Amino acid sequence: MVHDTAAGTPVLRTLANGVRLLAIPMPHVRSASIGVFLHVGSRDETPATNGIGHVLEHMAFKGTTTRSVQAINLDAERLGADVNAFTGKDTTGYFMTGLGRHAEQLLRMTADIVLNSTFPEAELQRELEVIRQEAIEYEEDPQESSSDLLDRAIWGDDPMGMPVIGTVANIERFSRQDLVGHVQAHYAADKTVVAAAGNFDVAAWLALAAELFAAMPASAARADARPVVPATYVGHALGRRFTQVSQVFLNMAYPLAPAAQDQLPQQRWRLAASLAANLFGGGMSAPLVDTVREQLGLAYTAHSTVDSGDAWANFVVQAVTTPDKLDALVTATGRLLRAQAGAIDPVHLERAKNQLTVSRVRAGERTYATMEQAVEELFASGTVTSIPQALALIDDIDADEVRAVFERMLANPIALAITGKGASARGARQLVASLAAADR
Repeated sequence: MVHDTAAGTPVLRTLANGVRLLAIPMPHVRSASIGVFLHVGSRDETPATNGIGHVLEHMAFKGTTTRSVQAINLDAERLGADVNAFTGKDTTGYFMTGLGRHAEQLLRMTADIVLNSTFPEAELQRELEVIRQEAIEYEEDPQESSSDLLDRAIWGDDPMGMPVIGTVANIERFSRQDLVGHVQAHYAADKTVVAAAGNFDVAAWLALAAELFAAMPASAARADARPVVPATYVGHALGRRFTQVSQVFLNMAYPLAPAAQDQLPQQRWRLAASLAANLFGGGMSAPLVDTVREQLGLAYTAHSTVDSGDAWANFVVQAVTTPDKLDALVTATGRLLRAQAGAIDPVHLERAKNQLTVSRVRAGERTYATMEQAVEELFASGTVTSIPQALALIDDIDADEVRAVFERMLANPIALAITGKGASARGARQLVASLAAADR
C-alpha cells in the first residue's frame, strides 16, 4: 500500500493553519495506527480547572454532531480497530489501530471525535461519576499516590506538580460549558499533530488529513512563537502514610538537562539520559538491581527510568521495600549513583547501549509505539529522528557523556516521595538528610 516513500522515513507536512501531518510508512506490517495529538495537558490547567483535560478526553467519545456514543464504538469495532486516548502533562492523544487498508476510515473517525464532539449533558453526568470513582481509586492506591506525590516533590505548586486526573472536588463540578471553553482555548491547529504509522497509502492519507483539518482554527498566538518554558525544578521530600499496606513505595528523582555550554542536539542528550537510566537500573544485572536485590536483599522491585516531555526530563528511581529497610535502600541507591558520576563501567555501557538499541528496534516494529515516539520528538524538538539515525546516535555516545549525565543531575537537590506503611513527610526529609550526610 505504501507509495513512493522510503520505509521508516517520516513524512512531515504543515498546513496553512499550522496543523502538522506526520506519516511513517512501515511496509513490513499489515496494520496502521492513526492518531490526533494535541500539545495540551494538565500543565495548561489551574488549581480550579485541574483534571478538565482528562474529563474532556473521556467525553470526546460520548457523541459528535453526526454520531452517538454507540455509533462511535460500533464504527471502530466493525473494522476490528482498537480505540483509546490519553491525557498527559503536555499532550492529549486520541488514536486507533487497525488494518492498514482502513487507515483513511480510521482517520475520519478519529478526526470526528476531536473536531466534532458535542459533550452531551446526560453523558457528562454519568461519566463524571465514573471518573470520580477512578480518581478515588488512584487516591487510595499507595503506588499511584507515590507517583503523584513525586510530581509535587519535583515541581511544587506549579501546574506540572498537579495530578493529571485532577481532584475529586473539581471533577464533581465540571460543566459542559467548562469542556467547550477548554476546547476553544486549547484545541488549536498550531498545537495539533495528525499522525499515522504502518502500511497504508501515504499520499491518499495525507490528502485526506489535509482536507479534514484545513479548517481547524489556530490559537491567537502561534505555539512556535511562544516556546514552552520548563517548569522550575524544586526538589522537595514528601511522604504519605497508608495504614492498609505493609510496604513502602519509594520514588526518587533528579532533573536531567544538557550542560549549559553543550551544543548537543536535544535528541542526543535525551538518548544519553536514557542510556544512564538503562545502565543504572535497567535490568537484573544493572548496578541498582544487582546491589539492592541480589546482594543486599533490600527490595524485590527496583528500577530506574527517564520520565520526560517536551520541556523536561527527570531521572527516576522507583523501588518497593519494607519500612525497616528503607533507610538502607536510599543510602545504597545514593552511593551507587555517585559511583556512576565517578566512572562508567564499559561492560555496563555496552549492556545499556544494546538494551536501548533493542528497545528502539522493537518499538519500530509496532505501529503505535513508532507513531507515539515520533510525536513526542516532534513536540520536544520540532523534528523526528528515524530509527537508523537514533541507533547511530546511541552507538556514538561515549562513556564520558553518560557519566556527565549522573554528574549534572547529582548537582541538584533530590526530589523524594514515599507512601505506605509508616511513611510521612518528616520521614522523607530525614531520608534526604541522611543521603546528604553520606555525600559529605
